[in-house]
Amino acid sequence: MVYSMDMRKNTLRLASVLVAVLLMSAAHAASAAHAANQPALPERSGTYDDPNHPGVKVRVFVHPERPTKTASSALVCNLADPDSVAPVSAAGWKLPAAWTYNLNPGSVPSSVGSVNLPTIVGNGFADWMAAASSHVSFTRGANTTIARQAYDGKNIIAWGRTSGQALGVTYVRYYTSTGQVVDVDTIMNKKFPWRWSNSNTCAEPTAYDAENIMTHELGHWLGLDDEYDAAYVDNTMYGYGAKGEVKKNTLTIGDVTGAMSLTY
Repeated sequence: MVYSMDMRKNTLRLASVLVAVLLMSAAHAASAAHAANQPALPERSGTYDDPNHPGVKVRVFVHPERPTKTASSALVCNLADPDSVAPVSAAGWKLPAAWTYNLNPGSVPSSVGSVNLPTIVGNGFADWMAAASSHVSFTRGANTTIARQAYDGKNIIAWGRTSGQALGVTYVRYYTSTGQVVDVDTIMNKKFPWRWSNSNTCAEPTAYDAENIMTHELGHWLGLDDEYDAAYVDNTMYGYGAKGEVKKNTLTIGDVTGAMSLTY
């Protein structure tokens, strides 16, 4: 068979495309294998050594649910948004002045909506940047399909699997010697019912509001700890989350005080 010049060119183009696809597939497989081979971290709140990186600690924050009882399934509005002056404590690390995060829209429950994830996360980061007087700037990077924590150079926000009764788990990796953060991941638990009311006064009583819980998790990115005492029950950084709640969307005086006290 005699090939024309155009046919030979098309054949070369097709070969180039196939090589590129194969290289991308190999890179993806290598990345997945790397993540899969990383030892599992305990999904219990605490500080642990990173198994594969000497000199790096991992702080794990587990955000448990607070049992609530409700007889209504309708949207509840005119919810109170009480303030609190109780100052939130620093967790003990610092972020660089600029930090990039990666979203996984494909992991978002349909009840929340994948198209809403950038707004939900953007609202939370905007609140914390304002509280910290813009000492840290959070920038959205490329989307990802990763839905698990790993020390991989990507700072993931996704819905995935977490154990126990954790609404969400945030993993903060930092150098022991300097306290400098090197990797942060937040995984929201997809087994719970989720909604997004896009409101600071209305919430679904039978579901967890995505922005309400997300804003709390992003406070850990900034460098704030969980608080469990009764004085903190109205703070965004209160350690329990509840259905029918949106008050964590907005920061209290105590949350802002904690953010302003952080050193970078």
